[in-house]
Amino acid sequence: MNKAVKAVLVISSLALAGALAQQTPAPQPAPAQPMQRMMFRGLGVGNLYFSAAQFLGVTPAELAVLSGGTKTLGQVATDLGKTPAALEAALVTARNQAIDQAVQVQRLTAQEATTLKASSQAVAKAFVAQPVQMRFGAGGRGGWDGPRGRGR
Repeated sequence: MNKAVKAVLVISSLALAGALAQQTPAPQPAPAQPMQRMMFRGLGVGNLYFSAAQFLGVTPAELAVLSGGTKTLGQVATDLGKTPAALEAALVTARNQAIDQAVQVQRLTAQEATTLKASSQAVAKAFVAQPVQMRFGAGGRGGWDGPRGRGR
């Protein structure tokens, strides 16, 4: 290689290294609020689906199939001989127990638990009124064989 090419490579490498060294650090996210952190603490939608399926005597996968993607949890409960009100009560109990467990292992404060428990009835009521929309598979959108799945 001639000296000119070597000099260009060295100068461009130094310029790139300098540019990378001067980059500002990525901004840190704001601390999560209790309702946002809830999803990461075992209190999320997945646990409500599991609790609903358990109350109804089916697996979460069967619950998704029974709904056909259009029925609400309340409608599926009625189809299985349970009342939507009983399902709501079971979900409130399950959610409050999960909140209590999170307090015991110090993932929530007592104040956060009180706030979350105050909304348990409304959360359960809204949850029972929504269509079941569970997605299964190892990947993101599209499941196992989808664009982000592992079965490519």
